Amino acid sequence: MDLQDKHSRVQSSLIIILLVTALVLSMVTPVSAASVSLNKIQTNIYVGNSTVLRPTRGTATNWQSSNPSIASVSGSGVVLGRRRGTCVIACRVSGVVLRCTVNVRTRQVSRYISNAYSTVWKNILGAVESGGQVYGRRDYAAFAGPGANSPNEYSCTAGAYQEYGENLRQLLVRIRIEFPYSFYGRDGAGIISDLRRTWSDSNPYRVYSGSTKARVIQKIISSSVGQYVQDLRAVELMDLYFRDIRNLGVRNLQAAMFMAECYHLGGFAAVRRVVNRASNKNSISSLRTSLYQDQYDYSNSYQIGDSFYRSRHELVYRWLTQYIPASVMIR
Repeated sequence: MDLQDKHSRVQSSLIIILLVTALVLSMVTPVSAASVSLNKIQTNIYVGNSTVLRPTRGTATNWQSSNPSIASVSGSGVVLGRRRGTCVIACRVSGVVLRCTVNVRTRQVSRYISNAYSTVWKNILGAVESGGQVYGRRDYAAFAGPGANSPNEYSCTAGAYQEYGENLRQLLVRIRIEFPYSFYGRDGAGIISDLRRTWSDSNPYRVYSGSTKARVIQKIISSSVGQYVQDLRAVELMDLYFRDIRNLGVRNLQAAMFMAECYHLGGFAAVRRVVNRASNKNSISSLRTSLYQDQYDYSNSYQIGDSFYRSRHELVYRWLTQYIPASVMIR
């Protein structure tokens, strides 16, 4: 065999080796950040519930939680919600760090009524406040500037349940504290600095619909966690209303919820006025009759029983008598 034949054979062998090497390398290409992710980038779970995270390819190791007291994670990616809040679950796949934001929630439970009746409350309140008077409909991103609902409103109102002034600030504070990742990721207008003072009528938060700050607030409160906190606060507010209404002697659920909606609209003083002059404070019909006596007080045209609000009250009355049995009492 001459030298030229040997050279050709060596060259052919090298080519074959290079081709095989290239094929092998193509089968074991390292995982890159662009080619792998977790099955969930953000997820919501309730306290006591769990969810499973897994990479779209490869094997995950080094599972860790940024706050194990909020959510813990096992070596196989099982995340368990422990208390309300937000944390980040991270792992590694071939040196690439993958992350998932976990929002842990508590269930909405009233101390006075069942979850089913709490849902009726949210369906009614959302309908009359932001849902176009349609039972069960609500607009979590609703926003109204100062004076949009009444000349007596000096601050802004927002959300499915139309939280006004300081209540709106408390809603945003709640989202910021419990779900900071969601809040800060959407606050591009310095809302955080505005939360450092109270939004009272003497020091109102005058943000108008369509402004940059209004749009940012709408993004925050209409996010998944924003909707959750709105619904949670609706139940909590109902319980606060019920506490005061029970002290007036109202125990019937139809009557109590009718007055709770009035409380949300006009405050406790208005509810006390209506209840105290009703012939039967545990009868929704009697309370409705007492409510409409406001129409004969010409000194104030913005009382809760005035004709301006009558269509709203009639819808609430109809839905309560439709969805709440007359015999049910609050605890």
